[in-house]
Amino acid sequence: MNLQSDQAELPELTLEAFEWLVRLRSNEMSEAETHDFAEWMSRDIFHVKAFAEAEDLFLNLTMAAKIPQFTAQISVETSQTNASQNSTSAATTLNINPSNSRKHLRLNTGWLALPLALAACWLFAVTLVMPNQTHLFDAYFSDYHTNTGEVREIKLADGSQLLLNTNTAVSVDYQATIRQITLHHGQARFIVAKETQRPFEVKSGELLVRALGTVFEVYNRPSDETSVIVQEHAVAARLQPESLISVKDQTGTITVQEGQQISYSGSGTLNLLETVDLAQTSAWQKRKISVNDRPLGELIEELNRYRVGRIFLSDTNLKNLRVVGVFSLDDPEAVLKKVCQILALEESRLGPWWILLHR
Repeated sequence: MNLQSDQAELPELTLEAFEWLVRLRSNEMSEAETHDFAEWMSRDIFHVKAFAEAEDLFLNLTMAAKIPQFTAQISVETSQTNASQNSTSAATTLNINPSNSRKHLRLNTGWLALPLALAACWLFAVTLVMPNQTHLFDAYFSDYHTNTGEVREIKLADGSQLLLNTNTAVSVDYQATIRQITLHHGQARFIVAKETQRPFEVKSGELLVRALGTVFEVYNRPSDETSVIVQEHAVAARLQPESLISVKDQTGTITVQEGQQISYSGSGTLNLLETVDLAQTSAWQKRKISVNDRPLGELIEELNRYRVGRIFLSDTNLKNLRVVGVFSLDDPEAVLKKVCQILALEESRLGPWWILLHR
């Protein structure tokens, strides 16, 4: 297939959409690139249409690919020569029927239609419909998990309590000398039952958190940053040895007190302690979102966690609009309508899952 001649006939926006489609199908896009793609999709409704057209074009091009396969009918005629009874001569003729070749080509490529369509649907669901933090395999192999928009409370064998936020998965490993919870993804609050002989630890990626008190939460963000917020008493946070960047950090345990937050973004060292507003950060535990003079983009990112599909903003200026309020998570659609009324925004529905906010 001559890509240069094909590309010359395509509009520039379609080519750009085609490039995104190829990158998405490569399964090698980073988290930052995925966000760039979402931003590109939200920039203009014509980008969404161009991407849909690119998917159709990709399927058509694949099904009509010029695979160099031909059917040949070969007949061999053998005759005896008078000079020697042991010698033979073969006459071979190659007959190619163009119409038969095209039929054969369709038979060889037609079977691709169904798997390609399924792959496209799967790609669409994962990248543009399911929330960013969805990890289907983690949820399947974990001990406990929540679906999109679900908040679930779990009581463990020792009396400790877990509160799992939307799209969260954890595994429980209770042994004779330690109680360890693995947070695969998502956000969870832990109310720890006291057992002196068996410490309570939460593992999230490279970060280990040991309870020194009662209540804390751990959030593994879609950006792969993990944060720990203490609501009561304290915890001890440290990195696993293989994550440390130098020998001097091997005993680098940091105590996080009530009302403080510590985070880790994969740099090999823990970030500095921060003071947080507990009423705002723990609002999700009461099925609410608390926003105090924060950008609209942050509120939309939070709402996207609790609904199937994506909400896009038409331009970066809208992302920087300031928002104040406490909103219920029981009905994300109602929150969105209320925000649109307050900020004089309009929404356009792009199919059953996508919403584009614009002016």
